[in-house]
Amino acid sequence: MKLVSLARRLGVAILATAALAGPAAAQAPSYDGDWAGTLEAGGQKLRLELHLKTVGGQETAILDSLDQGASIPATAVKTDGGELSALFLAVGGELKAKLSPDGKTLAGTWTQGATLPLTMTRK
Repeated sequence: MKLVSLARRLGVAILATAALAGPAAAQAPSYDGDWAGTLEAGGQKLRLELHLKTVGGQETAILDSLDQGASIPATAVKTDGGELSALFLAVGGELKAKLSPDGKTLAGTWTQGATLPLTMTRK
């Protein structure tokens, strides 16, 4: 009888520990892949593609402005706590965005002189 009671208590303790460890042990969201969005700037719509890749723990990004025929490598990329920040010093730009809970959307801003809203979806 005591073993059954102990086993039940241990079972509850194990379940409680697993529940507490679950979110902390959850894997970080992946930003890797290709993202597409349209930036509305001064009455002009610019189609953008963002290519994010992580190799050996190093995050990289390339931003393609399809309508301008430009491909801009990021100077620095940081992902932390569901947020992405990418600097494009060659053009004086910065992308800041939050990853949606389902991992399908990056919603944030593009700053290059002015700050404009930008939402990108995973391709």
